[in-house]
Amino acid sequence: MSFKKKIITKLAYVAMLSTTGVAAAAIVQPQAHVQASTTSVAARSLGIDVASYQSADLSAHAKSGAKFAVVKVSEGTSYRNPKASAQIASARAKNMMPMGYHFATFSANSAAAKNEANYAIASAKAVGLGTGSYLACDYESGDGNNIYGGKNPTANAINAFMSKVKAAGYKPLLYASSSVLRNNINTNSVVNKFPNSLWVAAYAVSGRVDNPNFDYFPSMKGVSIWQFTDNWRGLNVDGNINVLPLTSSGSAVSQAPKKARVLKKKAHVYNKAGHRTGKTIKKGTSITTHGKKKTINGKKYYKIAKNQYIRSANLY
Repeated sequence: MSFKKKIITKLAYVAMLSTTGVAAAAIVQPQAHVQASTTSVAARSLGIDVASYQSADLSAHAKSGAKFAVVKVSEGTSYRNPKASAQIASARAKNMMPMGYHFATFSANSAAAKNEANYAIASAKAVGLGTGSYLACDYESGDGNNIYGGKNPTANAINAFMSKVKAAGYKPLLYASSSVLRNNINTNSVVNKFPNSLWVAAYAVSGRVDNPNFDYFPSMKGVSIWQFTDNWRGLNVDGNINVLPLTSSGSAVSQAPKKARVLKKKAHVYNKAGHRTGKTIKKGTSITTHGKKKTINGKKYYKIAKNQYIRSANLY
């Protein structure tokens, strides 16, 4: 998240979180026995979120104990983080689970939210974050995003964004400060539609924080991740802890060259085994191919989507 847009919120002590099954503790230390991977993270693991302000190399963060990294992929419908590809690749290389987020500017406009979701999805794929990964909607004030459009219209717009994200095969999350979640969004509407989807920001103190103090955990329904500082371990990066296990089936998206081509005749769509899928594409249709020709059962094909191929002889 943008370091200029933090809302520091001090919250009351929580003895027990019944909605998540997470007991309160004075100070949580990272557990040495927790095993992290690029596809799953145990509950109460530490993580970071980064944007273009941070380095493309996340080695120092992994060395300090981060088990997951949430990377800004896009904002609005025109900005894409130029470091996102490198940050996601670095997270994978350092055995952190990569996730993504999109900075929302749609305010309380559901139609605009859908457009931004489409851009976020395309951006996630473009920077190498595959389907099955978490992709969050970062909802806060700034860059034209008006958070005062009414609780219900705002929730409707957020739900529209998250529905698009889910339909595209990603796991939607909602990031916001605890104050915004309580005062500006009908958060129950979001959580009822997307259980355990909240990534909440609430800071006990400003400045460096090494480990979260659960005396200040933001007690609310549906929390999956808590952002507890904007200066984790002196690295000037947001610090997070997941209160529920995180599991992603996402893998790296191929960065193979793409090319627009036109079908010179009707084409059947095949799977990677060379069998027809039952789908056809009309003559004259413009399509995008990914990478070089691939030989399947002695015939040449171009990949047009995940597990979808057409014969190269059908293309100009």
